[in-house]
Amino acid sequence: MLGACTTTIVPPASVDRPQSVFVLDHGRHSSLVLPHPEGFVRYAYGDWGWYAEVDTGTIEASRAVLLPTRAGLGQSLTEAPPTREGVRGGLRVGIQEIHEIPVETERVATLRSSLEGLHRDNEDSLKYNAVYDLAFVEHPEAYAFWNNSNHKVAEWLRQLGCGIEGSAFWASWQVKRRDSAAAGVGVKSKRDQNPFFSDRGSATWLVEDDI
Repeated sequence: MLGACTTTIVPPASVDRPQSVFVLDHGRHSSLVLPHPEGFVRYAYGDWGWYAEVDTGTIEASRAVLLPTRAGLGQSLTEAPPTREGVRGGLRVGIQEIHEIPVETERVATLRSSLEGLHRDNEDSLKYNAVYDLAFVEHPEAYAFWNNSNHKVAEWLRQLGCGIEGSAFWASWQVKRRDSAAAGVGVKSKRDQNPFFSDRGSATWLVEDDI
């Protein structure tokens, strides 16, 4: 069942100027960390009532699942190195898994600029949520079960040049990496402890769950 729910991130096959981005698995939802000149910036998307106003009651939860609702875009800037260790130590939120993906530097700058602009353009609705340590503004796209935080992270990853294999309904991710012939070793999956391989042309790929 877990394998059927897991979404696989396929990094770009060729990157001239690599820069790491990080998908954070928070249990039920996901967020994306991008490098920033002052450290790193984290973005998350979700139901406005649940995440921005911390209305986590049964009625709000049911409405968010069954009907399109008002959505929010959360942003936080952290003055820490944009590394796995920096992200883990710099954030004050629970993180179950950190998935690191190398992408093109130019694409990172483009996506970051786009999200910064969207956040800035909606600052009149700004609401800070200390629980998630995010400053939320209204997002123009309605939130729904079929357009949730994980779907939005998958959308952002596609803009970074990644492929997405799976539905992205759940915060269950794995990263497909090109195996290094020079290293001669694979990286064992944290979830199933049994990485599987597939032949993609002349490259060998393995599936890795990061921690």
